[in-house]
Amino acid sequence: MKQKTAAWIVRRRAVILVLVLLLAAGSAACIGKTRINYDLTRYLDEHTMTKRALRVMEEEFGGSEQLRVMFADLSDEALSEKIRAMNDLPEVLAATHSPETDVARRDGKTLQLVTLTLNECDAAALVERLRAMFPETGDYAVGGSVAAQMDVQNSVGREMPLVMGISLAVVVAVLLLTSHAWLEPLLILSVLGVSVILNLGTHFLFPDVSFITFAVSAILQLALSIDYAIMLLHTYNGFCDEGLTPEEAMTQALASCFMRIASSALTTVAGLLSLLFMSFTIGFDIGLALSKGILISMLCVFLLMPAVTLIFQKPLQRTRHRPISFGGQRLARGIWRARRPVAAALILLVAAGAVLQTMNRYTFSEGDIVSGQGESQRISEVFGSSMPLVLLIPGGSGDEDYAAQRALVERLQAVTVDGRPAVRDIAAMVTTGAQALEYLTVDDVIALTGMEATGLNRLAVGMFFITHGLPEPVRADRLLAAAGDLAAGDETVAELQAALEQANAAFHGKRYDRMLLNLNVNPADRELTEVIDQVMAAAGEQYEEDFYLTGIPMSTYDIGKAFRSDLLKVNIITFLAILLVVSVSFRSLKLPLLLVLVIEGAIWITMGSSAAIGRPIFFISYLICVSIQMGATIDYGILLSDQYRSLRLAGSASREALAAAMGRALPTVLTSGIILSMAGFIIGKVCSIFYISDIGLLLCRGTLISVAMVLTLLPALLTLCDRWIIRTPGEAGAR
Repeated sequence: MKQKTAAWIVRRRAVILVLVLLLAAGSAACIGKTRINYDLTRYLDEHTMTKRALRVMEEEFGGSEQLRVMFADLSDEALSEKIRAMNDLPEVLAATHSPETDVARRDGKTLQLVTLTLNECDAAALVERLRAMFPETGDYAVGGSVAAQMDVQNSVGREMPLVMGISLAVVVAVLLLTSHAWLEPLLILSVLGVSVILNLGTHFLFPDVSFITFAVSAILQLALSIDYAIMLLHTYNGFCDEGLTPEEAMTQALASCFMRIASSALTTVAGLLSLLFMSFTIGFDIGLALSKGILISMLCVFLLMPAVTLIFQKPLQRTRHRPISFGGQRLARGIWRARRPVAAALILLVAAGAVLQTMNRYTFSEGDIVSGQGESQRISEVFGSSMPLVLLIPGGSGDEDYAAQRALVERLQAVTVDGRPAVRDIAAMVTTGAQALEYLTVDDVIALTGMEATGLNRLAVGMFFITHGLPEPVRADRLLAAAGDLAAGDETVAELQAALEQANAAFHGKRYDRMLLNLNVNPADRELTEVIDQVMAAAGEQYEEDFYLTGIPMSTYDIGKAFRSDLLKVNIITFLAILLVVSVSFRSLKLPLLLVLVIEGAIWITMGSSAAIGRPIFFISYLICVSIQMGATIDYGILLSDQYRSLRLAGSASREALAAAMGRALPTVLTSGIILSMAGFIIGKVCSIFYISDIGLLLCRGTLISVAMVLTLLPALLTLCDRWIIRTPGEAGAR
């Protein structure tokens, strides 16, 4: 069957080439139709507090966006003028500035922060308007969650072409050093370039893809699947060297590579598909998109590579050269002689990594790791990350309702972390609108309106109270609601009425009232979790379970909870799925178990090294890198182990089999490993977006560690466990 399929592909290669290129042209036209999502909260489970609160928020208030505007060296008068101008915008519910907490000194400048709470509006359009609103102000910035998303979007569009360009240059350089012909890199990149276009172009079939997926899918698809093309080309060259015609050599190469390439692709896909089981569904987004890319690359290598290779068969032959020698046999001899101490030392290193990785600290936002160069990041570097939290509580305008709110405010003000207050400020009807809840006598009203304190005026105001059914003293908001004809044209009363109307819109909904909290907390997981737990406990004491929380801190909290439940699940599914795929490929359990344990050991060392250097791991980086490191780098172990087992079953002694297997596997392992690690390194160093750069750096480190373990620990264990994993008729004599 493999031979017939390979012969059919070679025979029909011209038709296949035309069809694939037509599909690629259609896919290229569809790339621009892909909808990209920049809001990670979209991937939270519908039953989380964040998603439930957002639904209530939409019903009650329509939205709760906040923006932050930072000015430099403005006088008090100029700053007040800017605040008034922003308050006059119809999209702005309130623009506030605290001289105590919203002023900082940096590099000889006085920086001033204004926080905007928005009505339901197009926040992105408002950000653009604000950024162009004060052209005479030399140094100011607009930040907030919407502004940060816009900064990320701009960075992705600006930096990803640069990442891809540098990565392609590195790939070409590596392939030139390790190829058998100078033309090979062009062939490999042309085939995989078509597969990347097909994958990007079919993203539009999804409702949307995350910006993380869109940013890394192309370069990771190229890096993860490049060894499929290398494997087929090198096998083809081998059959050509045996004297077969190009068509015969390609047919034999396809037939012999079907299972090896398919097994390699399926192990990678198995690792990526484990992300589909995450409750935080960005895993589904990333896993499905990258798995699709790997399968498309595999099909392009099977269907497109034969046609392209045979078209360029003569130039390939003319540009043949001797590949660089990697010294695989010398390395094998060194490991053979020191196999016991090598195995012992590396197993101890794995054990240390296993212990250290349990001490890792995970982060669920950019948090305390400063990255990026957008305006939001500039503000965060001075005033800390924006941590707005919206608390929805049962509504009501009676004195008892406001008494309950005041009691809650007292509890929230008592929330601490590491001995310091965790809630920076609270905007609510009982705080921001406290003046409207004060009780006023007749004399207070006379003084407020600027009347003369005469008996006639006292009588007039008293009659106003009586005719409107107002008690004395009366609460200010009730007085203002009835005070339209008390002092017609009085600017003070008009301003108070406008302020009351604004406060009611900000804090009163149909069924729920709103409190706006600004947390004074490091977004690091432990601190944030501790504070949110205290806030929820305070709200629960006052209102039992009838309250909702939403905002960046709450979504981070919910993401953290989802990650902890997903962590063990993804690890176990990845381990078992890949063990199953490799076991089917080898038709055995012992050798696959050894391979999976070696790569798992590499993962423990990778993650343990983060704990050792004290660097927190972004949770998505961890999940992606575990699935890729297990699913992709195990291919290196499969290649080496398969060569070793084949040679042993053919009768070679263990030492000679190891030397030959290392000599054959080392070029492919190093080529693929260097390309994958360099791709990660380039992503990590070029991209300013923390979410993406952290994935790249962790993947770079993990790939290098996996390659090192496959080339050291695995050979040592193959020889030490030879009797257990290899069964040959003449086993004793072969040794």
